[in-house]
Amino acid sequence: MATPYLHVDFQQPEELVFNRARLRRAFVKIGQVHMRDARRLVMKRGKSAAGDNPSYRTGKLARSIGYYVPRASKRRAGLMVRIAPNQKNGKGNRLINGAFYPAILFYGVRKGATRKKGHHRGASGERGWRIAPRNNFMEQTLQNNNAWTRYYLASELRNSLRTQRKYKKR
Repeated sequence: MATPYLHVDFQQPEELVFNRARLRRAFVKIGQVHMRDARRLVMKRGKSAAGDNPSYRTGKLARSIGYYVPRASKRRAGLMVRIAPNQKNGKGNRLINGAFYPAILFYGVRKGATRKKGHHRGASGERGWRIAPRNNFMEQTLQNNNAWTRYYLASELRNSLRTQRKYKKR
């Protein structure tokens, strides 16, 4: 799975003040929009075929998608968002208990695939797919929202940099 990544470095002039809270709110908004769109991709009822987005049966996969904006610490600035199924500490998600279902959908399962002595040599059974791999709906969501995310993040970064007020002593 390819992970889309955007990194911005800038030198902050002394006359500008950076509003970190405003930019963190932007990351929360981005997480909410991506979570909503990813859930919509897996809400199609019925059966899903190989290469399609997973379909909606019980709703566990859709409800497990969440986002997380970490707090700032010594090692990280806290200006990021993670959006994923079964997101630890995620907002708006319910964890999936048992086998990690999104991984099963992404990689698929072969018929007769049991872990035997020689499972690492490709001896997992060549009898076709029991569950054929499905589309990576999270990557599709990131690609669909790529332009909006860049535009929104750039505008919020621009708005979070303001000139410092200089007060005169009376």
